[in-house]
Amino acid sequence: MNEEIKKLGEPSPGEYEMLNRQTLEDRLVLFIKDLLEHDVSRLVHLIYRHDVNEASFNRALGEPGIERQAQAIAGLVIDRELKKIETRKRYKSNRKNLPK
Repeated sequence: MNEEIKKLGEPSPGEYEMLNRQTLEDRLVLFIKDLLEHDVSRLVHLIYRHDVNEASFNRALGEPGIERQAQAIAGLVIDRELKKIETRKRYKSNRKNLPK
């Protein structure tokens, strides 16, 4: 694994909520670049697990250069996770309004 990634370390669960999007994206880009260089099959598996749109992922892979590919993929992952959070919040608030 990339030394830069090891140096950053895994954020603690509470730290994720305090990271701004740019910092999170920067960290994710490092991780994705490493996967693009050394373990593309693992990256594809993780993209599938995070339910990132396949067509968008393939477009991101078409970007020129590994840096731009990693940035595009990181943006897709973050956007998808934010969408899931939004959906969960909406579902949770809708459940509160249901008759018991």
